[in-house]
Amino acid sequence: MKILGNSIIATLIIAFIIGQFFPNQFLVVVYTVLTAVVAIVSLKYSKGLPRMFGIVMVLLGSSIFLYQQQPLGIWAEGITKNLPLVCLVVIVPILGIPIGLGNYHQHLAGAISRFNRKPDLLYLLITGLFSLIGPITNLGSLYIIHAMLENVKPPNALLGRAYVRGFTSVHTWSPYFASVILVVYSLNIPIYQYLPYGIILSFFQISVAYYLFRYVEMRHIKVKDFESGQYINIKMLYELFAVLLLLTGFIFLFEPFVQLNASVLISIIVLVFAFLWTAYLCFLKHFFKEINEYRKKILPGKANEVNLLLTAGFFGVVLSKTPISNYIHSVWVGLANKSVFLLIIMTITIIAFFSFIGVHQIVTISAIVATVSYDQLAVHGLVMAMMLLSAWGVATTISPISPVTTAVSSLIKENVFKITIRWNLLYAIFLLLVHSIVIYCIHLFLFS
Repeated sequence: MKILGNSIIATLIIAFIIGQFFPNQFLVVVYTVLTAVVAIVSLKYSKGLPRMFGIVMVLLGSSIFLYQQQPLGIWAEGITKNLPLVCLVVIVPILGIPIGLGNYHQHLAGAISRFNRKPDLLYLLITGLFSLIGPITNLGSLYIIHAMLENVKPPNALLGRAYVRGFTSVHTWSPYFASVILVVYSLNIPIYQYLPYGIILSFFQISVAYYLFRYVEMRHIKVKDFESGQYINIKMLYELFAVLLLLTGFIFLFEPFVQLNASVLISIIVLVFAFLWTAYLCFLKHFFKEINEYRKKILPGKANEVNLLLTAGFFGVVLSKTPISNYIHSVWVGLANKSVFLLIIMTITIIAFFSFIGVHQIVTISAIVATVSYDQLAVHGLVMAMMLLSAWGVATTISPISPVTTAVSSLIKENVFKITIRWNLLYAIFLLLVHSIVIYCIHLFLFS
């Protein structure tokens, strides 16, 4: 079943990408049917709350559509709503292959160990590393950075903060993350227009995290001394930094002129860039072997993400066809009529609260963008995007079921609630306030 499921996902992505270049009704039918099959298979391999939410959204959404006797076209729209994001989630980790083949992580490990006697700088370097390799390797960056720190062995109290905060700082800006693509794609905003504002949010995330750690949290953390004898190849570090700049730069270069879905464009950039990067390293034979190995592990590895994206997209379309959409719409319009600042802070708070009690932010954000128009809120689309992506970052930080917190819990062998509440709740509150002020100032001075 697993082999068949992975083959179907690979076929689906190929069919969808081809369909973007050569649109025809046959391909639309093919990838719509395949998407429905992938949604069912991903539900089978999902675990925990994501599986439960996926099943509930599919059953409830299907029941509503059947009761409303919606035409097949509406069903197809719901089923394929987030298909471009699934392509992105599945393809982006391929960028991690050249990092492993080129042993870039070993040279980064040498750089990290130089700062083991300075906890604040070590913390800043770890969080900064996520900005460097997080966009390229996504969740894999957690495992790569943790492996780099094997000899340094910082205390868990430092790692639990640095890992979660560093990774979530990428959620607000990276075009290679599903969070950014989901929001800007749903709001019909070009990625190259949003990127500068996303980087502003990320800057304040890293700043709040660093100063909170340095002046409040660091006094309670002791870091053991460790002498590093690792050789650092500075050229390799420059190469990694150049890769990140080029990957981001290509979006600015191509998106305004290429009439393709942004997720598809980014997926193609990833595939081409990973191939060229591996060719530069002279590991092409190994590259294709690694691609094949990765294809075999898409399920269950990506089951939770694929399941949540497809079912939340479907459920968002369902909500937009029901009276509930009017209620959600009236709540947000009511907030906007009182104060834009109140709208910003309450949007972040509501999404974060639902995430804290176990409702994934994909579900709440999909429901909001499916039922609320930023024009009706009298705010610019970029302000709406910043608001939702700030909420995504805060929500992920305190969610007990987010892939980030569960992965960190597994890596450092600590209770997930200790990570989210004891170590990161204060940071989430500060971030909520700072981001709200920053977004409101941008609204006030740039878009009013």
